[in-house]
Amino acid sequence: MMQILDLFAGRAFRMGKGSNWRIVHPEMGARRLTLNHGLHEPGQEFTQHLHDESEDMIVVLEGRGALRQGDTYTPIEAGEGIFVPVGEVHGTFNDSGAPARLISFQAPPDPALYAGKRDHGAGGSPLPPAGHRSEVRILSLAKGGPALDQPGDWRCVVSAGQGARHLGLDYIRLPEHEDLSHTATSAEEVFVVVDGSATVQANGERRPLPRYGVVFLQQGDRLVLTTAPEPVTLLRCYSLLG
Repeated sequence: MMQILDLFAGRAFRMGKGSNWRIVHPEMGARRLTLNHGLHEPGQEFTQHLHDESEDMIVVLEGRGALRQGDTYTPIEAGEGIFVPVGEVHGTFNDSGAPARLISFQAPPDPALYAGKRDHGAGGSPLPPAGHRSEVRILSLAKGGPALDQPGDWRCVVSAGQGARHLGLDYIRLPEHEDLSHTATSAEEVFVVVDGSATVQANGERRPLPRYGVVFLQQGDRLVLTTAPEPVTLLRCYSLLG
């Protein structure tokens, strides 16, 4: 059943010195996909780690910082996403002078992350093997390939056709007063409003969906969304696992 959530009503978990919350997770019914929200002050790091079975998609919503892989720091900023294949060491570090807000999706869920087993102490984080060529990709969300059969400006950022095995991500910009009617075809899907606001039909009534509102769908759930008198930007993450 469709659930309407938001980034500010999650359950806290420990990972480095920033503030982190799980929004979509197994305890609320998710089995194929998770969504996490992090707010990191200058100098704070989301600890370097790896996922044994999960792909990871990290999106910078506000601010900037760096992707860390061992001693390599690669700049990241709002509007960019980081696709992390299974087994790749990764972390994020806020090396700027302002807070950074990020979200991340994992498929399938990684229980060790919420149990604190990925929060390695000083010197305990895994490191990329010597000579390893990373397959982690930093992507501009707005420059994904266009999906011509979808409403508005709908961009495919990560998909099975681009080498992903467990999750896909779309970037969607809708003009004002646009209707979006979508039936979930994947086992689980998550929509996040990253700019603007909308209304969504749920249980026979219209409900507001403000910036950073979240909709969790399971296969067959139907989302009916209408933008306000302003454009809206959405992310859609979906599981590739049945």
